Amino acid sequence: MSEAERIAAVKEKVADLKSQIDAVRQEKNDKTMAATASAGGPLKEIRKPPSIKLRRHLKGHFGKVYAMHWAGDSETLVSASQDGKLIVWNAITNLKTNAIALRSSWVMTCAFEQSKGHLIA
Repeated sequence: MSEAERIAAVKEKVADLKSQIDAVRQEKNDKTMAATASAGGPLKEIRKPPSIKLRRHLKGHFGKVYAMHWAGDSETLVSASQDGKLIVWNAITNLKTNAIALRSSWVMTCAFEQSKGHLIA
């Protein structure tokens, strides 16, 4: 078999695979996104916002809170704010356990390392 014949055979196989893909797409393409979204099906349930209940109100920041992250113990959390502070909270007692003043208010996120509980900013 010459190289030209092999190339032609591969091109034919590629064309066959493309037609199979198009057939599967047409089979799955039975509705538009708008029709699916307007139907009362499971997509509406996915978009439904969860019911949120206020459990604790932690007071301490003077600016917008950019981020919050729970520690691995499920009691401690840290928050980063526009006021340039990281505050570590005990969520059970609603008390600040530590307030870290930063040189800049450009801290946009914060986190705890989950296994040892180290703070990451």
